[in-house]
Amino acid sequence: MTQSTILVVEDDVELREALCDTLELAGYPVVAAACGRTALDLLAEKEREVGVVVTDVQMQPMNGYALLRRIKAQYPVLPVLLMTAYGSIQKAVEAMQ
Repeated sequence: MTQSTILVVEDDVELREALCDTLELAGYPVVAAACGRTALDLLAEKEREVGVVVTDVQMQPMNGYALLRRIKAQYPVLPVLLMTAYGSIQKAVEAMQ
C-alpha cells in the first residue's frame, strides 16, 4: 500500500523545510507550498494524490482558516490539520465548525 502525499503549507521557509524533512525521514511523500494560493494550485493538479494538508494558521495574504474554508468547499473529504504557535480555544472551535 502506498502512502498518500502530505501537503505542507507554511510561509516560514525554515519551518517549512524542517516539517518536510521530518515527514520525509518518517517515510511520507511530501509536497510543499509557501502560501495558500500555491497550495490550492497544487491540489488542483490531477496528478497530485494529496491525502492530508498540514497548514499554518498565521500566513498572509490567505491565512490558514481561509485556506481551510477553500479546501473544504472544493475537497470536502480531504483532512486538514491546522497548526499554530498562537492558538486559542475560540479559534480552535471556529476551525472545527
